[in-house]
Amino acid sequence: MVLMKDTNEMVYKIIGSCMEVHRTLGPGYPVEFYRKALEVEFSQKALPFQAMQLLQVTYKDTLVGSVEIDFVVSEHVVVVIRSEDSLKEHEVQQVLRFLSLTGSSIGVLVNFGLAKIQYKRVMPSSLQRPVRKDTYRSAAFRDIGKTREGNPVI
Repeated sequence: MVLMKDTNEMVYKIIGSCMEVHRTLGPGYPVEFYRKALEVEFSQKALPFQAMQLLQVTYKDTLVGSVEIDFVVSEHVVVVIRSEDSLKEHEVQQVLRFLSLTGSSIGVLVNFGLAKIQYKRVMPSSLQRPVRKDTYRSAAFRDIGKTREGNPVI
């Protein structure tokens, strides 16, 4: 089992590699250029990876197709790269599907298409930290018709 600390350190190295590639190449190239540059960068940083891994998609024990994942690093981090105007919600959902197909614990979605690199860490909700429920503002302030500062609720 891979510890979360090791995974976080690996994700940190992966994002650092992506930043280095973006700093060197800049935005606007096809995804294939960034993929090859990341292969070089991952090799230099001694990160074990598989590029363009093909995964089978089944429905009720019937093969319905296959998908290609840009990178699987150290067998438990999925890296998906894009070169577009922005990252969209369906791409995050796609990374979540890739995580379920590979059994990976975390994914990194990277967009090289803009002047500033965009990236998102993607985790299945079952692995995310629980959200703290004890916020600084109590719901009781709404109940009595005033805000915490004493102003009336409009």
